[in-house]
Amino acid sequence: MSQKLTPDQTEELWAALRPHIPTRPSYRPKGGRPFCDDGAALTGILYLLREGCKWQSIPSAALGCPSGSTCWRRFRDWTAAGVWTKAHHQLLGLLGEEGLVDLQRVLVDSASVRAQKGGAHTGPSPVDRRKKGCKRHVLSDADGIPLVVQTGPANQRDDGKVEDLLEAFPVLTDGLTKVVHVLPPALMGDRGYGFPYLIALVMLYGIVSLLSPRGKDKPHGSGLGQQRWVIERTMSWWTHFRRINFCYERKGEHFQGLHELAACIICANKLRAARADKRAQPDAA
Repeated sequence: MSQKLTPDQTEELWAALRPHIPTRPSYRPKGGRPFCDDGAALTGILYLLREGCKWQSIPSAALGCPSGSTCWRRFRDWTAAGVWTKAHHQLLGLLGEEGLVDLQRVLVDSASVRAQKGGAHTGPSPVDRRKKGCKRHVLSDADGIPLVVQTGPANQRDDGKVEDLLEAFPVLTDGLTKVVHVLPPALMGDRGYGFPYLIALVMLYGIVSLLSPRGKDKPHGSGLGQQRWVIERTMSWWTHFRRINFCYERKGEHFQGLHELAACIICANKLRAARADKRAQPDAA
């Protein structure tokens, strides 16, 4: 029953998360109930992320997981410990070993969402009548696999987040050339990123700039649609997780943590599909 309600809880995802989850004692020194199983708590967190319910509305009995309050505390603690980021990097490394990470060019894009609550991580949205909102910024590889995801206020310009995204870029192995990269070889983006100073900054990092330049003398349209559709598809993947279609979190680190967990799910599903295909190849032959 719980597997049907939480299809995201795969072996690949749990194998990436488990080594980074802080260990707990097997008993409480001052007595009381023993700590709940971490895997069961993850079940509740994944259900909330996918279905978008409140913490207290998690169906604990149907899922076989602890209460919503316990799931919330585990999520808070694991977010503070950087579990999601470490697991995301581990999954990207495994995808590189499988030859699925294509770094011939890295794409950048962003999308705004409305915030239901306030906080320092929100801002007046220029695309939603200045209502409070947040923005997700994403770097993906040439096939759309999310490499970096960061969140911020909705009134932050796209170009102002690029340097933070580049600094957060993990050490990755190109699945095609087997070359290790600490920065993207080339960066592609629309005209929201095509400021002269940003193009110069990207080139200063030693990255080939494929950012569409701005200017009235430039023809209408970026001309990158045939290559940028992969990042547009990646941005649509986030909408499959209802909890982050809007920002319900009071703290920015929790909204960020949910996005990183969603990135882990996307990467784990890619890895699971690739391994399934590899196992099926000898049978087909």
